[in-house]
Formats: sequence, C-alpha cells, structure tokens
Amino acid sequence: MMITATSPIDLRERLLLEHRTLEGLFDTLMSAFRANAREDIQALWSELDQHLEEHFELEERVFLPRFARVDLVETASLLEEHEHLRKVCAELGVGVDLKLVRADVASGFIELLKAHAKREEWVLYRWVNETLQDDPEVREWTAQAVAPTNR
Repeated sequence: MMITATSPIDLRERLLLEHRTLEGLFDTLMSAFRANAREDIQALWSELDQHLEEHFELEERVFLPRFARVDLVETASLLEEHEHLRKVCAELGVGVDLKLVRADVASGFIELLKAHAKREEWVLYRWVNETLQDDPEVREWTAQAVAPTNR
C-alpha cells in the first residue's frame, strides 16, 4: 500500500512506520552478524547507512526547522544526536568493509539508534502529529519520503 498525502494515517503513524522499517533492518543485520554472513553484512550496512541518511534528511528538512521555533534546545540536541549517529555509522561502516566489526559492537550501535528513535517518538513525533497534521506541504513530503515503495 502506498501512503499518499490524503491517506487517513496520521503523521506520527507514518513516522512510526519508518522506525519499524528501520528496526526490521536492524534485526536482519544482527541475524547476518550472528551467522557471520560477511557479504550480507556489508550489503545490509550499506542499506542501513542510506536509509538512516534519508530518514535524518526528512527530519532535518521538514520537521526540525519547525520544531526549533518551539524548542530550540531539544532541536539542537536531536541534531547533535543525528551527527553523532552519522559519524559512528560511517566509522563502523569502514570496519564492516574491513571485516573488523563484531556483532557486539554492531548491537551497541543499534541500541543507540533505538534509544534515539524512542526519544524522537516521544518528543518530536507527538509534536509533529499535534501541530503539523493538517499542513499539506508537510503531509506531502512525509508521504513521499516514507512510502513503502521507496524502500
């Protein structure tokens, strides 16, 4: 099912769906680590890196500039987390390419991502849904960015 700008699903649900998609990727990646499937790990890590960048880009382009108007401190903190997560993902990506990253290290990174996602869900996504639900521009951007056919 493609989510469109007029679908009845609310913005928070769309964003939660995006986080669930990432969690599925985390699970698949960890299964590959447990199986020591190095080629799969490299491909999945690349997919994770791309998906995270697209996800962060949507939040940074669409939601966080608007959220900054009501909570500049929380916005700055979320942006700092994005930058930290990007940096760690890139560093671990090099390690994945060199076949140096162990499952426990990857699991630790995934736990960081999950903690960040929970924070976004609690703080940012609730605000997005309450404040931007009827903004047609936001709904269109979100629909395009999180449509299942984009994955």
